[in-house]
Amino acid sequence: MKDKTHIPEGYYFLIIVENGEVTHYTSNFGLSHAEFAKRTVGTLPAGAWIGSATKNDGQLSAVNSYTFYGNQLPGPPETQRSVIERFS
Repeated sequence: MKDKTHIPEGYYFLIIVENGEVTHYTSNFGLSHAEFAKRTVGTLPAGAWIGSATKNDGQLSAVNSYTFYGNQLPGPPETQRSVIERFS
C-alpha cells in the first residue's frame, strides 16, 4: 500500500481514479478539473473518474467534477473506497 497523503480538514484535492486507485492528485485547487486532467493525463482515459477529494468533520469523501459530469454529487462507491485508502 502507498503511504497515505494527509488532506487537512476542509481542504479539497483534485483527483483522478482509475481501476479503483487514485492515480493522480493535486492540492492546487486553482486549477479547474479540465486543466488538471489536461496537465496530468492529456485526455481523461476511458473508465477513469475525475473529481475532488475532501475532508469535512473528519470524514473523507469524493465529489464528482461538475465539468465532467454536470453535477457535484458524491462519487461512486469504488471511488469513495479509493479516496479512503489513499488519503488520511
